[in-house]
Amino acid sequence: MPRTTPSSFRLAVTALAVALAAAACGGSGSPPGDTTVKWWAWNAGEHERTIAAFEKANPGIKVEFTAYSNADYLNNLRSALTSGKGPDVLQLAPGATVANYGDLVEDLGPLAEKQWGAGWRDRFNELGVDQLAANGRQAALPAYMSAAGLIYYNSGLLEKTGTKVPKDLAEWKATCKTIKAAGYDCLAHGAKDAWANLDVYLSLINSVKPGIVYDAIAGKADWTGPEFLQAMQAWRSLFTDGVISSGATAKAEYPDAFSPFLEGKAAFIALGTWNTPGTMTRTGLKVSQQTVSAPIKSVFLSAPFPGAATGLAPTAAFGGPDNGWAISSQSADRDAAWKLVSFLSDTEGQTIQAAVGNFPALLSVPVSTSDVVDSSQVDDIERQQKTLTSLIGYRQIPYPDLETALARALSEVAAGTAEPAEALAAVQGVSSSLTR
Repeated sequence: MPRTTPSSFRLAVTALAVALAAAACGGSGSPPGDTTVKWWAWNAGEHERTIAAFEKANPGIKVEFTAYSNADYLNNLRSALTSGKGPDVLQLAPGATVANYGDLVEDLGPLAEKQWGAGWRDRFNELGVDQLAANGRQAALPAYMSAAGLIYYNSGLLEKTGTKVPKDLAEWKATCKTIKAAGYDCLAHGAKDAWANLDVYLSLINSVKPGIVYDAIAGKADWTGPEFLQAMQAWRSLFTDGVISSGATAKAEYPDAFSPFLEGKAAFIALGTWNTPGTMTRTGLKVSQQTVSAPIKSVFLSAPFPGAATGLAPTAAFGGPDNGWAISSQSADRDAAWKLVSFLSDTEGQTIQAAVGNFPALLSVPVSTSDVVDSSQVDDIERQQKTLTSLIGYRQIPYPDLETALARALSEVAAGTAEPAEALAAVQGVSSSLTR
Protein backbone atom coordinates (compact mmCIF):
# COMPACT_ATOMS: atom_id res chain seq x y z
CA MET A 1 0.00 0.00 0.00
CA PRO A 2 1.10 3.58 -0.42
CA ARG A 3 3.07 3.84 2.79
CA THR A 4 0.46 4.64 5.41
CA THR A 5 -1.14 7.82 4.16
CA PRO A 6 -3.44 7.45 1.15
CA SER A 7 -6.64 5.98 2.51
CA SER A 8 -9.07 6.53 -0.38
CA PHE A 9 -9.50 4.78 -3.68
CA ARG A 10 -7.78 1.60 -2.54
CA LEU A 11 -9.97 -1.47 -2.53
CA ALA A 12 -8.96 -2.30 1.02
CA VAL A 13 -10.13 1.10 2.20
CA THR A 14 -12.97 2.03 -0.11
CA ALA A 15 -14.67 -1.22 0.84
CA LEU A 16 -14.89 0.24 4.32
CA ALA A 17 -16.47 3.54 3.30
CA VAL A 18 -20.11 2.74 3.98
CA ALA A 19 -19.44 0.90 7.23
CA LEU A 20 -16.84 3.08 8.92
CA ALA A 21 -19.06 5.53 10.75
CA ALA A 22 -21.25 2.84 12.20
CA ALA A 23 -18.27 0.73 13.14
CA ALA A 24 -16.53 3.62 14.81
CA CYS A 25 -19.52 4.81 16.81
CA GLY A 26 -21.18 1.58 17.80
CA GLY A 27 -20.49 -0.49 20.87
CA SER A 28 -19.67 -4.14 20.88
CA GLY A 29 -23.18 -5.28 21.67
CA SER A 30 -21.68 -8.30 23.41
CA PRO A 31 -23.92 -10.57 25.50
CA PRO A 32 -23.01 -10.94 29.17
CA GLY A 33 -20.07 -13.28 29.64
CA ASP A 34 -18.54 -12.66 26.23
CA THR A 35 -14.97 -11.39 25.95
CA THR A 36 -14.67 -8.29 23.80
CA VAL A 37 -11.54 -7.63 21.76
CA LYS A 38 -11.15 -4.01 20.69
CA TRP A 39 -9.60 -3.82 17.19
CA TRP A 40 -8.34 -0.49 15.83
CA ALA A 41 -7.21 0.11 12.26
CA TRP A 42 -6.87 2.68 9.51
CA ASN A 43 -6.96 0.02 6.79
CA ALA A 44 -8.67 -3.31 7.33
CA GLY A 45 -10.14 -4.57 4.09
CA GLU A 46 -12.89 -7.17 4.44
CA HIS A 47 -13.13 -6.51 8.17
CA GLU A 48 -16.82 -7.42 8.37
CA ARG A 49 -16.28 -10.79 6.68
CA THR A 50 -13.22 -11.41 8.82
CA ILE A 51 -15.00 -10.61 12.07
CA ALA A 52 -17.94 -12.85 11.17
CA ALA A 53 -15.61 -15.76 10.40
CA PHE A 54 -13.54 -15.20 13.53
CA GLU A 55 -16.51 -14.97 15.87
CA LYS A 56 -17.98 -18.14 14.37
CA ALA A 57 -14.70 -19.96 14.98
CA ASN A 58 -14.29 -18.48 18.47
CA PRO A 59 -17.61 -18.57 20.38
CA GLY A 60 -17.56 -16.28 23.37
CA ILE A 61 -15.23 -13.70 21.80
CA LYS A 62 -16.72 -10.61 20.20
CA VAL A 63 -14.78 -8.08 18.17
CA GLU A 64 -15.42 -4.36 18.48
CA PHE A 65 -13.94 -2.73 15.39
CA THR A 66 -13.04 0.96 15.15
CA ALA A 67 -11.75 2.55 11.96
CA TYR A 68 -9.81 5.81 11.78
CA SER A 69 -8.24 7.93 9.13
CA ASN A 70 -4.50 7.36 9.17
CA ALA A 71 -3.81 10.81 10.64
CA ASP A 72 -6.35 10.43 13.45
CA TYR A 73 -5.10 6.93 14.18
CA LEU A 74 -1.52 8.07 14.71
CA ASN A 75 -2.59 11.14 16.67
CA ASN A 76 -4.59 9.03 19.13
CA LEU A 77 -2.56 5.86 19.36
CA ARG A 78 0.19 6.60 21.87
CA SER A 79 -2.08 8.20 24.46
CA ALA A 80 -4.61 5.40 24.03
CA LEU A 81 -2.01 2.69 24.49
CA THR A 82 -0.38 4.28 27.53
CA SER A 83 -3.69 5.06 29.24
CA GLY A 84 -4.92 1.49 29.06
CA LYS A 85 -8.11 2.64 27.31
CA GLY A 86 -6.97 1.84 23.82
CA PRO A 87 -7.26 -1.21 21.57
CA ASP A 88 -6.36 -4.79 22.29
CA VAL A 89 -5.37 -5.38 18.66
CA LEU A 90 -3.92 -2.56 16.63
CA GLN A 91 -2.41 -1.90 13.25
CA LEU A 92 1.26 -1.02 12.68
CA ALA A 93 3.09 -0.21 9.45
CA PRO A 94 6.73 -1.11 8.87
CA GLY A 95 9.30 1.61 9.32
CA ALA A 96 8.69 4.57 11.57
CA THR A 97 5.36 3.30 12.94
CA VAL A 98 6.91 0.09 14.25
CA ALA A 99 9.88 2.06 15.57
CA ASN A 100 7.65 4.59 17.35
CA TYR A 101 5.12 2.19 18.87
CA GLY A 102 6.97 -1.12 19.09
CA ASP A 103 7.73 -0.54 22.76
CA LEU A 104 4.02 -0.43 23.57
CA VAL A 105 3.05 -3.82 22.16
CA GLU A 106 3.62 -7.46 22.97
CA ASP A 107 6.46 -9.51 21.51
CA LEU A 108 4.54 -11.91 19.28
CA GLY A 109 7.51 -14.20 18.61
CA PRO A 110 6.99 -16.45 21.66
CA LEU A 111 3.24 -16.63 20.97
CA ALA A 112 3.85 -17.58 17.34
CA GLU A 113 6.39 -20.22 18.32
CA LYS A 114 4.01 -21.72 20.85
CA GLN A 115 1.22 -21.96 18.27
CA TRP A 116 3.14 -22.83 15.09
CA GLY A 117 6.43 -24.28 16.30
CA ALA A 118 10.06 -23.20 16.27
CA GLY A 119 10.10 -22.76 12.49
CA TRP A 120 7.06 -20.49 12.41
CA ARG A 121 8.88 -17.73 10.53
CA ASP A 122 9.36 -20.04 7.54
CA ARG A 123 5.61 -20.04 6.99
CA PHE A 124 5.63 -16.35 6.08
CA ASN A 125 7.17 -14.09 3.50
CA GLU A 126 10.55 -13.32 5.11
CA LEU A 127 10.37 -9.55 4.63
CA GLY A 128 6.80 -9.58 5.90
CA VAL A 129 8.05 -10.74 9.27
CA ASP A 130 11.40 -8.94 9.36
CA GLN A 131 10.00 -5.46 8.67
CA LEU A 132 7.54 -5.75 11.54
CA ALA A 133 10.25 -6.54 14.09
CA ALA A 134 12.23 -4.04 16.16
CA ASN A 135 14.87 -4.37 18.85
CA GLY A 136 14.75 -8.14 18.72
CA ARG A 137 11.00 -8.26 19.28
CA GLN A 138 8.26 -9.24 16.84
CA ALA A 139 6.03 -6.19 17.15
CA ALA A 140 3.41 -7.36 14.66
CA LEU A 141 2.50 -10.07 12.17
CA PRO A 142 1.78 -9.14 8.56
CA ALA A 143 -1.71 -8.48 7.24
CA TYR A 144 -0.65 -8.89 3.60
CA MET A 145 2.23 -7.93 1.34
CA SER A 146 2.68 -5.03 -1.06
CA ALA A 147 5.40 -3.59 -3.26
CA ALA A 148 6.05 -0.40 -5.19
CA GLY A 149 8.28 0.07 -8.22
CA LEU A 150 5.49 -0.54 -10.71
CA ILE A 151 3.62 1.45 -13.29
CA TYR A 152 0.04 0.57 -14.12
CA TYR A 153 -1.09 1.27 -17.64
CA ASN A 154 -4.22 1.43 -19.74
CA SER A 155 -3.65 -1.32 -22.30
CA GLY A 156 -6.43 -0.10 -24.59
CA LEU A 157 -5.08 3.44 -24.65
CA LEU A 158 -1.60 2.19 -25.55
CA GLU A 159 -3.06 0.07 -28.35
CA LYS A 160 -5.11 3.01 -29.61
CA THR A 161 -2.04 5.29 -29.73
CA GLY A 162 0.25 2.63 -31.16
CA THR A 163 2.61 2.81 -28.19
CA LYS A 164 4.25 0.20 -25.96
CA VAL A 165 5.24 0.00 -22.34
CA PRO A 166 8.61 1.79 -22.06
CA LYS A 167 11.65 0.07 -20.60
CA ASP A 168 13.67 3.20 -19.85
CA LEU A 169 13.22 6.94 -19.47
CA ALA A 170 14.25 7.77 -23.02
CA GLU A 171 11.61 5.41 -24.41
CA TRP A 172 9.07 6.83 -21.99
CA LYS A 173 9.66 10.40 -23.14
CA ALA A 174 9.11 9.37 -26.76
CA THR A 175 6.02 7.37 -25.80
CA CYS A 176 4.60 10.33 -23.88
CA LYS A 177 5.08 12.62 -26.85
CA THR A 178 2.88 10.34 -28.96
CA ILE A 179 0.30 9.89 -26.22
CA LYS A 180 0.02 13.62 -25.59
CA ALA A 181 -0.28 14.34 -29.30
CA ALA A 182 -3.31 12.03 -29.30
CA GLY A 183 -4.94 14.15 -26.58
CA TYR A 184 -4.18 12.11 -23.47
CA ASP A 185 -2.04 12.67 -20.39
CA CYS A 186 0.95 10.38 -20.01
CA LEU A 187 1.93 9.71 -16.38
CA ALA A 188 -0.72 10.83 -13.90
CA HIS A 189 1.07 11.76 -10.69
CA GLY A 190 0.14 13.55 -7.48
CA ALA A 191 3.37 15.31 -6.56
CA LYS A 192 1.61 17.02 -3.66
CA ASP A 193 1.91 13.72 -1.79
CA ALA A 194 5.32 12.95 -0.31
CA TRP A 195 4.75 9.19 -0.34
CA ALA A 196 4.07 9.16 -4.08
CA ASN A 197 7.24 11.14 -4.80
CA LEU A 198 9.30 8.90 -2.54
CA ASP A 199 8.08 5.79 -4.35
CA VAL A 200 9.09 7.22 -7.72
CA TYR A 201 12.52 8.30 -6.50
CA LEU A 202 13.16 4.90 -4.93
CA SER A 203 12.20 3.37 -8.28
CA LEU A 204 14.70 5.59 -10.08
CA ILE A 205 17.63 5.10 -7.69
CA ASN A 206 17.03 1.34 -7.54
CA SER A 207 17.34 1.37 -11.31
CA VAL A 208 20.54 3.43 -11.34
CA LYS A 209 22.30 1.20 -8.80
CA PRO A 210 20.08 -1.43 -7.21
CA GLY A 211 20.13 -1.35 -3.43
CA ILE A 212 22.48 1.60 -2.88
CA VAL A 213 19.70 3.70 -1.41
CA TYR A 214 19.48 1.32 1.54
CA ASP A 215 23.18 1.87 2.23
CA ALA A 216 22.49 5.62 2.29
CA ILE A 217 19.55 5.17 4.63
CA ALA A 218 21.83 3.17 6.94
CA GLY A 219 24.46 5.93 6.81
CA LYS A 220 26.91 3.85 4.75
CA ALA A 221 26.62 5.83 1.50
CA ASP A 222 26.46 9.55 0.74
CA TRP A 223 23.27 11.05 -0.64
CA THR A 224 25.35 13.44 -2.75
CA GLY A 225 27.00 10.58 -4.66
CA PRO A 226 26.74 10.34 -8.46
CA GLU A 227 24.09 7.65 -8.44
CA PHE A 228 21.76 9.72 -6.28
CA LEU A 229 22.37 12.80 -8.42
CA GLN A 230 21.56 10.85 -11.58
CA ALA A 231 18.32 9.63 -10.04
CA MET A 232 17.40 13.14 -8.87
CA GLN A 233 18.10 14.55 -12.33
CA ALA A 234 15.89 11.84 -13.82
CA TRP A 235 13.20 12.81 -11.29
CA ARG A 236 13.36 16.43 -12.43
CA SER A 237 13.20 15.40 -16.08
CA LEU A 238 9.88 13.65 -15.50
CA PHE A 239 8.43 17.13 -14.95
CA THR A 240 10.47 19.10 -17.48
CA ASP A 241 10.36 16.62 -20.37
CA GLY A 242 6.65 15.92 -20.51
CA VAL A 243 6.30 12.57 -18.77
CA ILE A 244 4.34 13.79 -15.74
CA SER A 245 1.21 15.76 -16.51
CA SER A 246 1.31 19.51 -15.97
CA GLY A 247 0.14 20.89 -12.63
CA ALA A 248 1.19 17.73 -10.77
CA THR A 249 2.80 19.59 -7.86
CA ALA A 250 -0.65 20.85 -6.80
CA LYS A 251 -2.34 17.45 -7.13
CA ALA A 252 -2.76 14.57 -4.70
CA GLU A 253 -2.28 11.02 -5.93
CA TYR A 254 -5.79 10.17 -4.72
CA PRO A 255 -8.08 11.33 -6.23
CA ASP A 256 -6.45 13.98 -8.44
CA ALA A 257 -4.13 11.65 -10.34
CA PHE A 258 -5.91 8.35 -9.89
CA SER A 259 -9.33 9.45 -11.14
CA PRO A 260 -8.13 10.54 -14.62
CA PHE A 261 -6.24 7.26 -14.87
CA LEU A 262 -9.39 5.26 -14.06
CA GLU A 263 -11.40 7.28 -16.55
CA GLY A 264 -8.99 6.64 -19.43
CA LYS A 265 -7.62 10.16 -19.60
CA ALA A 266 -4.03 9.17 -18.67
CA ALA A 267 -1.98 6.23 -19.88
CA PHE A 268 0.15 5.48 -16.79
CA ILE A 269 0.27 5.87 -13.04
CA ALA A 270 3.08 4.89 -10.67
CA LEU A 271 1.63 2.74 -7.90
CA GLY A 272 2.22 -0.66 -6.35
CA THR A 273 0.56 -4.00 -5.84
CA TRP A 274 -2.05 -2.47 -3.52
CA ASN A 275 -3.55 -1.03 -6.70
CA THR A 276 -4.17 -4.45 -8.25
CA PRO A 277 -7.46 -5.33 -6.49
CA GLY A 278 -9.10 -2.03 -7.40
CA THR A 279 -8.10 -2.08 -11.08
CA MET A 280 -7.80 -5.72 -12.11
CA THR A 281 -10.75 -7.42 -10.42
CA ARG A 282 -14.42 -7.06 -11.30
CA THR A 283 -15.32 -6.55 -7.65
CA GLY A 284 -12.62 -3.94 -7.24
CA LEU A 285 -13.61 -2.02 -10.33
CA LYS A 286 -17.19 -1.81 -9.09
CA VAL A 287 -15.87 -0.11 -5.97
CA SER A 288 -13.54 2.12 -7.99
CA GLN A 289 -16.40 3.06 -10.28
CA GLN A 290 -18.16 4.65 -7.34
CA THR A 291 -15.33 7.16 -7.04
CA VAL A 292 -15.50 8.56 -10.58
CA SER A 293 -18.29 9.80 -12.85
CA ALA A 294 -17.11 8.49 -16.22
CA PRO A 295 -17.54 4.77 -16.97
CA ILE A 296 -14.41 2.68 -16.46
CA LYS A 297 -14.01 0.66 -19.65
CA SER A 298 -10.28 -0.07 -19.62
CA VAL A 299 -8.17 -3.16 -19.03
CA PHE A 300 -5.34 -2.23 -16.68
CA LEU A 301 -2.02 -4.04 -16.46
CA SER A 302 1.28 -3.44 -14.68
CA ALA A 303 4.98 -3.35 -15.52
CA PRO A 304 8.22 -2.49 -13.68
CA PHE A 305 8.98 1.23 -13.43
CA PRO A 306 11.20 2.16 -16.42
CA GLY A 307 14.95 2.54 -16.03
CA ALA A 308 16.24 5.99 -15.11
CA ALA A 309 18.36 6.38 -18.26
CA THR A 310 18.88 4.84 -21.69
CA GLY A 311 20.04 1.26 -21.32
CA LEU A 312 19.25 0.95 -17.62
CA ALA A 313 16.96 -1.91 -16.74
CA PRO A 314 13.58 -1.23 -15.13
CA THR A 315 13.60 -1.13 -11.36
CA ALA A 316 13.25 -4.14 -9.12
CA ALA A 317 10.19 -4.05 -6.88
CA PHE A 318 10.61 -2.93 -3.28
CA GLY A 319 8.28 -3.15 -0.32
CA GLY A 320 7.22 -5.60 2.34
CA PRO A 321 4.20 -6.01 4.59
CA ASP A 322 1.53 -3.46 3.79
CA ASN A 323 0.82 -3.36 7.52
CA GLY A 324 0.61 -5.74 10.42
CA TRP A 325 -1.37 -6.65 13.53
CA ALA A 326 -0.05 -6.11 17.05
CA ILE A 327 -1.30 -6.63 20.61
CA SER A 328 -1.22 -3.80 23.11
CA SER A 329 0.82 -4.46 26.23
CA GLN A 330 -2.10 -2.89 28.11
CA SER A 331 -4.63 -5.39 26.77
CA ALA A 332 -6.86 -6.82 29.49
CA ASP A 333 -7.26 -10.12 27.62
CA ARG A 334 -4.13 -10.90 25.65
CA ASP A 335 -5.16 -14.50 25.03
CA ALA A 336 -8.28 -13.40 23.16
CA ALA A 337 -6.30 -10.71 21.37
CA TRP A 338 -3.76 -13.30 20.22
CA LYS A 339 -6.56 -15.49 18.90
CA LEU A 340 -7.64 -12.61 16.66
CA VAL A 341 -4.11 -11.78 15.51
CA SER A 342 -3.28 -15.42 14.77
CA PHE A 343 -6.58 -15.77 12.88
CA LEU A 344 -5.74 -12.72 10.76
CA SER A 345 -2.26 -14.08 10.06
CA ASP A 346 -3.07 -17.74 9.49
CA THR A 347 -4.77 -19.60 6.66
CA GLU A 348 -8.37 -18.44 7.10
CA GLY A 349 -7.60 -14.76 7.53
CA GLN A 350 -5.04 -14.76 4.74
CA THR A 351 -7.45 -16.57 2.42
CA ILE A 352 -10.01 -13.81 2.99
CA GLN A 353 -7.39 -11.26 1.89
CA ALA A 354 -6.36 -13.37 -1.09
CA ALA A 355 -9.96 -13.65 -2.26
CA VAL A 356 -10.16 -9.89 -2.89
CA GLY A 357 -6.80 -9.68 -4.63
CA ASN A 358 -4.54 -8.74 -1.73
CA PHE A 359 -1.25 -10.64 -1.66
CA PRO A 360 -1.00 -12.99 1.35
CA ALA A 361 2.03 -12.95 3.62
CA LEU A 362 1.46 -16.62 4.37
CA LEU A 363 3.42 -18.49 1.68
CA SER A 364 0.96 -21.37 1.46
CA VAL A 365 -1.92 -19.13 0.34
CA PRO A 366 -1.96 -17.97 -3.30
CA VAL A 367 -3.65 -14.77 -4.36
CA SER A 368 -6.93 -15.40 -6.14
CA THR A 369 -7.17 -14.65 -9.87
CA SER A 370 -10.74 -15.88 -10.31
CA ASP A 371 -12.21 -12.37 -10.40
CA VAL A 372 -9.96 -10.74 -12.99
CA VAL A 373 -11.51 -8.41 -15.55
CA ASP A 374 -9.48 -9.87 -18.42
CA SER A 375 -7.56 -13.14 -18.74
CA SER A 376 -4.37 -11.22 -19.57
CA GLN A 377 -4.30 -10.07 -15.96
CA VAL A 378 -3.83 -13.57 -14.54
CA ASP A 379 -0.16 -13.82 -15.54
CA ASP A 380 0.37 -10.25 -14.39
CA ILE A 381 -1.01 -10.91 -10.91
CA GLU A 382 0.91 -14.17 -10.55
CA ARG A 383 4.10 -12.35 -11.56
CA GLN A 384 3.41 -9.74 -8.89
CA GLN A 385 3.04 -12.41 -6.22
CA LYS A 386 6.31 -14.03 -7.28
CA THR A 387 8.03 -10.63 -7.17
CA LEU A 388 6.95 -10.20 -3.55
CA THR A 389 9.21 -13.08 -2.52
CA SER A 390 12.37 -11.42 -3.92
CA LEU A 391 12.08 -7.70 -3.16
CA ILE A 392 15.21 -5.58 -3.44
CA GLY A 393 14.42 -3.69 -0.24
CA TYR A 394 11.83 -1.81 1.74
CA ARG A 395 9.66 1.26 1.08
CA GLN A 396 9.29 2.88 4.46
CA ILE A 397 12.39 4.81 5.54
CA PRO A 398 12.78 4.00 9.26
CA TYR A 399 14.08 7.48 10.20
CA PRO A 400 11.29 10.08 10.13
CA ASP A 401 13.63 13.07 9.84
CA LEU A 402 15.45 11.51 6.90
CA GLU A 403 12.21 10.61 5.16
CA THR A 404 10.96 14.17 5.65
CA ALA A 405 14.21 15.61 4.29
CA LEU A 406 14.11 13.45 1.16
CA ALA A 407 10.44 14.24 0.61
CA ARG A 408 11.19 17.97 0.88
CA ALA A 409 14.08 17.66 -1.58
CA LEU A 410 11.87 15.88 -4.12
CA SER A 411 9.12 18.46 -3.74
CA GLU A 412 11.53 21.37 -4.25
CA VAL A 413 13.16 19.82 -7.31
CA ALA A 414 9.75 19.03 -8.81
CA ALA A 415 8.65 22.63 -8.25
CA GLY A 416 11.91 23.98 -9.69
CA THR A 417 12.86 25.81 -6.49
CA ALA A 418 16.01 23.74 -5.86
CA GLU A 419 18.66 22.14 -8.04
CA PRO A 420 19.18 18.38 -7.67
CA ALA A 421 22.68 18.68 -6.16
CA GLU A 422 21.55 21.35 -3.71
CA ALA A 423 18.54 19.31 -2.61
CA LEU A 424 20.61 16.17 -2.07
CA ALA A 425 23.16 18.08 -0.01
CA ALA A 426 20.37 19.01 2.38
CA VAL A 427 19.33 15.35 2.62
CA GLN A 428 22.90 14.35 3.39
CA GLY A 429 23.06 16.98 6.11
CA VAL A 430 20.10 15.40 7.86
CA SER A 431 21.44 11.90 7.30
CA SER A 432 24.77 12.83 8.88
CA SER A 433 23.01 14.14 11.99
CA LEU A 434 21.07 10.93 12.71
CA THR A 435 21.85 8.52 15.50
CA ARG A 436 21.37 5.07 14.04
